[in-house]
Amino acid sequence: MTEEQQPIRAEILDTGDDRIVSAQIVIDAPPEVIFDIVIQPRRHSEIDGSRTVQGIIKGPERLALGDTFKVRMKIRINYWITNTVLEFEPNRLITWAHLLGNRWTYELTPLESGGTLVRETNNLRAAGWRASVSPVARNPGMARIAIAKSLVRLKRLAESEHPG
Repeated sequence: MTEEQQPIRAEILDTGDDRIVSAQIVIDAPPEVIFDIVIQPRRHSEIDGSRTVQGIIKGPERLALGDTFKVRMKIRINYWITNTVLEFEPNRLITWAHLLGNRWTYELTPLESGGTLVRETNNLRAAGWRASVSPVARNPGMARIAIAKSLVRLKRLAESEHPG
């Protein structure tokens, strides 16, 4: 099997806590290209490896600190959830959380090669007791796989938008 035929995989990280699910991948694109995709809520369904994000209902074109955005979701039933951006460092870090307190974070670290190490984390620890109602809390193994798939999808998108 040639290098081009190798399946793309993200590395699932052992955080030592089932309430913190994380994975990382190297993307052959600069942080600016990747961050621009992540901060556009309308693109989240393109990235989402769990296939639960159905689309954006309301929100800005590009996220910034303090912004809120409402997303259509489906996990067995259709519903919507509103997220708020809690941390924002352009081209390096974004964290948002919803009512239950789950925190989703993307961390981007530029590499000397010109690529970027991207780490995605879903932190349920921040949700406290409310985490017990989250599907992630009930099945952290599936959440790890979904995050890894999301990173692979993000890699394909970013590399197609910024051919090396």
